[in-house]
Amino acid sequence: MEKSINQRYVLTEPILPMLSGMLYSGKDLPLRRDVVFFVVESTDEAVKEAYIRKLREVAPLSDNRFLHILDVGMEPNYIFAVLKTFDGKPFIQELKGHRFTPEEAVSKVLELGKGLMDALEEGISGCSVHAANLWLSDDGQLKIINYWEKGTHAQRGAQGLGCLLYQILTRSESIPVSFDSMEPRLREALSSTSRVEQDLLISTLRRVWNDQETLASFMLVLQSLRHDTAVRQDPVWDRQVWDKKEPERVDKEEDPAEKEEEAPPRRSLGRAGRKLLVGTAIACLGGAAAFVWLGKDQEEPSGRSASPAQTEHRAPVQPTHQTYDKPAGPEIVEASDPNQAEAEIVIVPNLIGLQNDTAGKQAIAAGLRFEFAIVVNEREEGTVFKQEPAAHTQVPKGTEIKYWVSKGKQQ
Repeated sequence: MEKSINQRYVLTEPILPMLSGMLYSGKDLPLRRDVVFFVVESTDEAVKEAYIRKLREVAPLSDNRFLHILDVGMEPNYIFAVLKTFDGKPFIQELKGHRFTPEEAVSKVLELGKGLMDALEEGISGCSVHAANLWLSDDGQLKIINYWEKGTHAQRGAQGLGCLLYQILTRSESIPVSFDSMEPRLREALSSTSRVEQDLLISTLRRVWNDQETLASFMLVLQSLRHDTAVRQDPVWDRQVWDKKEPERVDKEEDPAEKEEEAPPRRSLGRAGRKLLVGTAIACLGGAAAFVWLGKDQEEPSGRSASPAQTEHRAPVQPTHQTYDKPAGPEIVEASDPNQAEAEIVIVPNLIGLQNDTAGKQAIAAGLRFEFAIVVNEREEGTVFKQEPAAHTQVPKGTEIKYWVSKGKQQ
């Protein structure tokens, strides 16, 4: 099958049926390059015009976790988008034929999540991360094919990434209707890992399924899992690295000059890295998230006891409260000397009006721990409307602050 478009492009053969169209292989004749076409059939001029506008809105996105849009156009019976091709194939075609390890699955979902967060900064949200909407390049990277149309709730955001992780681990082309039906297959897929590892992943995915995790908080857990597997030579994920004086980092301690030289390659984290972490807190906060999820008791510094909010974060029965401790390290004074602790004074930032994820990062940047609750309120969903202590208050570094996030008006 060959079909010419505008005397420039040639569609050669269909690759994969998509939700709203068909994916074709083809060629860009003037530039002598292979391309991929996303074709949607329609004869309604108004529909075609609206679809073209939608494509052009996202066309500037150049993140390498998306198939780049090179050109768009319409013919009497269809609309088309010309996409940059990569060596590889649709992921759904590879899903059943290849078994990915838990570490590989976590890494792939984490990288794709970073792409979603970068796209959010460009105003692009809600695209599907279902396995059927992904391209697997030969270097193992997942790329989103259609990012101009919204996916269903179970296909987008944190829940979409959680379901994708399930699909990769179980090699499933579909998603069950309930998490209870997912858990046995997850246990089977994770049978080579320890029970602690299984419980960590499954409890995290259950919270994601129940909309008890934001995209950013889910990414932190995935980051901690990948970090833990990277810094240890054995596969046990549950070993705590916080019993050391200094927290382990994704890039181990090196000479400052060497870090400076390596800074450019680390730009691969992109804006998503900056959204996830503040400075070197990327590894630290990720490790702390893993520690909290493991549900183990951590010895507190002298004079402190585990806060009730930490228990709420670990327990599924209190899903709307979460506490994050900035992990111990050289930046935070956790000395038993009261005079030394009192010398570390910071200013509480103003969190009112911020989005939940941004508020947490502001607290961490100020050297504080935080807890938040999600409650019914008149303010826009996801917006902080109250905090304690008040903004601009002077408090010891490491103090826990609490803020309240609106989940919208009561239905």
